[in-house]
Amino acid sequence: MARPYTSLPAGAKNHLEAMAANGMLSESKAATALGMPIDQFKRVIADDAASKQIWENALSIEKDELLGKLWSLADGGDRQAATTLLAVRHGLTEKQPTGGGGGVTVNFTLPAALDPSEYMKTVQSAQKALPDGGANE
Repeated sequence: MARPYTSLPAGAKNHLEAMAANGMLSESKAATALGMPIDQFKRVIADDAASKQIWENALSIEKDELLGKLWSLADGGDRQAATTLLAVRHGLTEKQPTGGGGGVTVNFTLPAALDPSEYMKTVQSAQKALPDGGANE
């Protein structure tokens, strides 16, 4: 049985970046292209910092390629592509046109209910405080 991989094989960086630029990047395709079992590929990416960096760089290239294609569609008048770009890049959606989702919130804090006798004392005190003693009502 072959010894388990501890890092990506030589040439993996160039190979993964080329796959990303051509839109063929996935864990299973990358593992197959590098001659590694998928479980070992995933373990190497998780455990080896240099391999993880190579994989993340390849994913960044793929993301840039996809965003470029989406931009071209949006620039050509594709409404859905433009909507997707606004949502992904700027957090705007049709449901939240303001973007931040931080709309206005108003809170009312009401005092606890008074028992009827306490309420009457409050009303009577307020009437006495009026200049004419509350007689105009």
